[in-house]
Amino acid sequence: MSYLKDRRVSRRALLAGSGAAAAGLGAAALVGCGDDDDEAPEPAATQAPAATEAADTGAGETATEAAATEAAATEAAATEAAATEAPAPEGGPQTGGTLRGSAPTFIWNTGFPYSFTWENEPYFSVLEPLVRYRDSLDPFPVLADRFEYNDDRSKLTVTLKPDLEFHDGSPVTTDDVFHGIEVMLDPEPWGITGRFQISSFATALTRFEAIDSRTMEFEFDKPRPNMTDFFAQLLVTKKDTYRELQEGKNIQGTGPFAFEQWTPDVGASFVANRNWHQSAVEGGPYVDRIELQNFPDAEALGLALEAGDIDWSLGVAPSIARRTGQGFLAPKAGIVYVGCVTNSPKLVDPRVRQALLYAIDRRRMTEELREGFGDLTAQPWPSSSPAFDPALESELYEPDRSRALLEEAGWSQDSPLMIEPIPGTEVTAEILKSNFADIGVDVEIVTQEIGVWVGKLRQRGFVDLWVAPHKFSNLSPLTTMQQTFPYRLGNPSYYETETYLDIIANLEQLDPLGEEAREQYARFNRMWLEDPWLLPVHTNQRIEVANANVKGYDEHFVTIFEQPNLAKVWLEA
Repeated sequence: MSYLKDRRVSRRALLAGSGAAAAGLGAAALVGCGDDDDEAPEPAATQAPAATEAADTGAGETATEAAATEAAATEAAATEAAATEAPAPEGGPQTGGTLRGSAPTFIWNTGFPYSFTWENEPYFSVLEPLVRYRDSLDPFPVLADRFEYNDDRSKLTVTLKPDLEFHDGSPVTTDDVFHGIEVMLDPEPWGITGRFQISSFATALTRFEAIDSRTMEFEFDKPRPNMTDFFAQLLVTKKDTYRELQEGKNIQGTGPFAFEQWTPDVGASFVANRNWHQSAVEGGPYVDRIELQNFPDAEALGLALEAGDIDWSLGVAPSIARRTGQGFLAPKAGIVYVGCVTNSPKLVDPRVRQALLYAIDRRRMTEELREGFGDLTAQPWPSSSPAFDPALESELYEPDRSRALLEEAGWSQDSPLMIEPIPGTEVTAEILKSNFADIGVDVEIVTQEIGVWVGKLRQRGFVDLWVAPHKFSNLSPLTTMQQTFPYRLGNPSYYETETYLDIIANLEQLDPLGEEAREQYARFNRMWLEDPWLLPVHTNQRIEVANANVKGYDEHFVTIFEQPNLAKVWLEA
């Protein structure tokens, strides 16, 4: 089954998880993905934050503090909880009706739609990129009629489809495409003070210009084999109405749904775009309207779902998904991990880090923190990634092996290892402390407020270990290695071995989907186990709920926040 297929977790699987998660994690975001210093948040539900447990550490730095609230709900991880695909519709899609959902409070001043925060995700169905990833990293044309690199991938030519229109009927122009790049390169005139997860791609552009009314050329500072990641995330909105967008008054796009209105602390609404340029190919949109409602807390959201007052919600707490019996897992986009400071005297020996790797009880993490939601995994890559290794989809829990490695390394300690969890992952840190104690490693948990923690992340100031989530590993593996904070050179682990540098240098010259690149991914995966600097705890997957009347909810695009394809959704009468 494709990883893009959402999986509805069976009632039995939901009940299998222990109830301890209720006090555990509530959301996971990405303080660790993307191009600048940290990353945008995906709060497990601003409309309903359960027990929050983490944030995502490694990318752009939009809304760092909100990221902490999102962290743990994406503490989705290692379980073999029985998951089944949503049943196929009988009789075909039905047209009409209103899809009622929940939405967190919209954040307008973060650089939307060029900066990605979880709060803004429900609005992405209004907007489209030039190309997108669906079930792989092979780009699928959306607004582009032509999308062609030169031989060494130092230049890209893009031609827009003819007769493209925004929802207000105005034509889509090359200036509208360039506008997003210009905002990322110079956000100050727009009052944007945060950073953009993908802006390092924008800074790699040395030239972008229109050749004619539909054709654009983009030149890069050097061959960039992973540049499609940028264009697959670069959403196009109307340049002339961008000020109105920033005020929450007008979002012009080309997508299957058109923005209708937004009311602060109440919600937002969208109407079907019956002139959608992809209807003939994709079908849909099927529902007439989407109405999103803000909820004050997790309990209110859960009650609304159970009563049938709303049909669908992104980023719900595990307890809510368990109660409704309609839980889905969004595709994997990263992991929650333990970072190791490799130049710490206690962690210099890779055998000690290996011992910690094999000491983590990933099944327990999922059952206690996620009520059984998530797949057992010991790798960052989703199954759609060319770096995915089926052998790493395992529990990798071998405490006897850990003890043997420590004995071989001559392990001893006269003081505990310091472990510093990002706010929201304290429960995870407690389980890790227990796991490590089982193999004879003493750990002390050091907590701090989010600003201090993020400062340590950026300044590489951790002492021994830290805990955080990250995303971005659903994009090109090279992008993960170059941009995601715990992987990129200059990372907080001080991990820059000759092998790692060689892998990155080779991938910078290779087709990311080619066989030679796959050989480099295999080298990375061996290094991941033999000389670990990041220890996977569990997957970073969002939990969603779609009630039984919601059909066609079976695809997510490969984006930073795993955007659901709402054009395919229909309501059973």
